[in-house]
Amino acid sequence: MNLLDQLRGTTSAGERPVALYRSPDHSVYWVGSQEDTPFRCNAYLIVSGDVRILFDPGSKMHHFEQVKARVATVVPPESVTHIVLHHQDPDLCDSIPDWLAVATNATLVCTPRCRVLLPYYGFSHDVPWLDVSPNDNTVLELPNGKCLAFVTSPFLHFPEACVTFDETSGFLLSSDIGAAIENEWRLVVEDWDAHWKTMVPFHVFYMASNRALRGFIDKIQPFPIKAILPQHGSIIPEAHVHSAWAQLRELPCGIDLLYPASNLEAAMKQLNR
Repeated sequence: MNLLDQLRGTTSAGERPVALYRSPDHSVYWVGSQEDTPFRCNAYLIVSGDVRILFDPGSKMHHFEQVKARVATVVPPESVTHIVLHHQDPDLCDSIPDWLAVATNATLVCTPRCRVLLPYYGFSHDVPWLDVSPNDNTVLELPNGKCLAFVTSPFLHFPEACVTFDETSGFLLSSDIGAAIENEWRLVVEDWDAHWKTMVPFHVFYMASNRALRGFIDKIQPFPIKAILPQHGSIIPEAHVHSAWAQLRELPCGIDLLYPASNLEAAMKQLNR
């Protein structure tokens, strides 16, 4: 059962995890951290039978203890079977050495280019890995017969970033795509127009280009997405998913603004219309 409608208006999660989706054989939780910053980070946990997947668990200094404590109220932290790392930024995965010391049998899930960089945070290459293929055909089968599908999102913002689609809940765990920088954080978006204004600065400064955004949106469009769960900012429920994709498709960002088209290029585009 999708619980997001019941969570509208939530502005503080306290010290507990928050159930976002729950069924007899599959649950999705917000296990992020309380931070006095508009750049706060979300982490998520999926429990499906004996498979326990932690997503983007955060940094050692700011997030590890909080995230671990929230996970512990759902499942023993040492029972985490997979840790998904959608890209390599420290606010997302600096805590990995600490998690590997707790969940000693966990498999790290990331793209090959991300995998090259992660051990620099201070752990051995000799850990279990699941490489997310650039062919977008990597899945993790779950005990309930459904799967998690891993889809690459090149240059949004890491060259080989990825996202995860949870087939059971219909949630897209989107990492930095759909993220926002909010002074007044809410767990779930209520006012779309106001929230969009908090998304624009993040995407303008962190996403490579509108071409990259459009390419990803075209690729993810066939998925029946019930909510977008970003690493920063509020969760975007189904009612606003279409607006998010439509407005991101038209948003210039990154090199579009730093290296705008020359007058000649603009004139040629007009001639070719």
